[in-house]
Amino acid sequence: MKHFITLIMCLVLMQFNAQNKKENASEVDHIAQAKKAGNTFKEEWPSIAKHSTPEWFRDAKFGIFTCIGPATLGTQHKTTEWYGWAMYDTIGVYWNNAPRQKDPKPSNVYLKHKELFGGTPHEFGYKDIIKQFKPTKFDAEEWAELFQKSGAKFMGPIGVFHDNYLNWDSDVSRWNSKDMAGVDITGNLEKSIKKRGMKLLITYHHAFTWYWYYHSFAFDGGVPGNEDLYGKVHSFSSDSDSFEPYPDADFEARWFQILKESADKYSPDLFWFDMGLELLSDDIRKKAFAYLLNQAEQKQQDIGIAYKIKFDVCIPPRAGILDYEKGRSTGLRPDPWLSDTPLGGWFYNGRKSRSAKAIVEILIDIVSKNGCLLLDVSPKADGTIPKDQQETLIGIGEWLKMNGEAIYNTRPFTIAEEGPTKLEADGHFNENWEAIYTEEDIRFTRSKDNNTLYVIVLDKPSKGKVISKMLSTVNPYLSRDIASVELIGNEDEIITYNRGLSGLELSFPKNAKGKHAWCYKIKLK
Repeated sequence: MKHFITLIMCLVLMQFNAQNKKENASEVDHIAQAKKAGNTFKEEWPSIAKHSTPEWFRDAKFGIFTCIGPATLGTQHKTTEWYGWAMYDTIGVYWNNAPRQKDPKPSNVYLKHKELFGGTPHEFGYKDIIKQFKPTKFDAEEWAELFQKSGAKFMGPIGVFHDNYLNWDSDVSRWNSKDMAGVDITGNLEKSIKKRGMKLLITYHHAFTWYWYYHSFAFDGGVPGNEDLYGKVHSFSSDSDSFEPYPDADFEARWFQILKESADKYSPDLFWFDMGLELLSDDIRKKAFAYLLNQAEQKQQDIGIAYKIKFDVCIPPRAGILDYEKGRSTGLRPDPWLSDTPLGGWFYNGRKSRSAKAIVEILIDIVSKNGCLLLDVSPKADGTIPKDQQETLIGIGEWLKMNGEAIYNTRPFTIAEEGPTKLEADGHFNENWEAIYTEEDIRFTRSKDNNTLYVIVLDKPSKGKVISKMLSTVNPYLSRDIASVELIGNEDEIITYNRGLSGLELSFPKNAKGKHAWCYKIKLK
């Protein structure tokens, strides 16, 4: 009887296991079918947040984007890269359209525009400025070759600025670079970038267009037939603390249509959203993120979505990659993040490029804190990249060619930094413009397998040695013994070291090769 009962129980258990396997297989098959169909991600933040930051992004560390378009002509006209905004400003406004003063006066750009074109923007508006933009010397191959030499691993153009001008061959808007300037900037760059095995990014700034052209409505922006550039005429609050009214459903539909077209045509690996995303409705943000993720999954592509928040937090943690404008985190962040900053002006404005040393320092600081750097290069209106910016890019590339193993494919160490030079606070606009770090400022990275620690000194040691106090035997950060030490680029030099209560002391060769920053490679037992 016992044997019979045991047999029955075994049969039941076998049937249960078989059914369970069948259900599991069915679930796996359902997930596979969903991925193939590109509908894994629902228009819900918990679903969207299941997507992880791509490993390629975490490995890449350094990318470049380029700001070029009709806004570049602001420099040619000796005004501003925010030309499309300021040329209509008759009262002197802040970014949120509130008057700067009790006695409103026209902006200098408005006055300059009248002087240049002999009348108000009624006669010659931004729609006419757009037609002047002709980047006849743009060469995607030259750009991509230069960016590759700089050491960047992902790169691409500004796709659409606040002015609603699309830098691609568009079927949804006549205001695009192919129809107006005769060149598909995004399409040409896509080919040149991808054939070099690099990742493509496109940046999107058009969520702010609703506010950008508000003052044009008193001029040609209010003329019927121009809505596809300026948007439809709408009111705006004069309250300095208000954005009301927020973009309406028609604007959001158009915003999504523009985004969708570029995604479908060019399949970028990284989508980057500027300020204004938080001013859209939550529904359209969720729709956009879900669409991009599902489309990428269908194409078997692992994408990143980066967002910049200036006015209000609108993207839940881990639903995207947080970006700081001209800013950084003061410490190590648990999730990968991004910082965007320019070499000179965002669009070319004649400002001298920052030095290679400054950008190398910023890159190292960012990488040590689990971030990536997105560097803006600003070509001239004819499509050429200024010589001083080229020199800086080549200088960055030379440093990375020697020291790249301490940057690429690394992960943050237990601690990010030590030294006297600190950023004041997390957030936008907190960074230095030029090189500021000293030989006492040290940053740390590590290999993925955790068997190699990189100790990076941000200025040339002057005393023949480097001391990391944080790596002393009394601190808990380095729990393993050292097997060997090298100074990258100086492997023929013998590096002596001593670790004790006061820190880890590393010798520094008198005639060490390199510049900007020096990287010790420490193998751990």
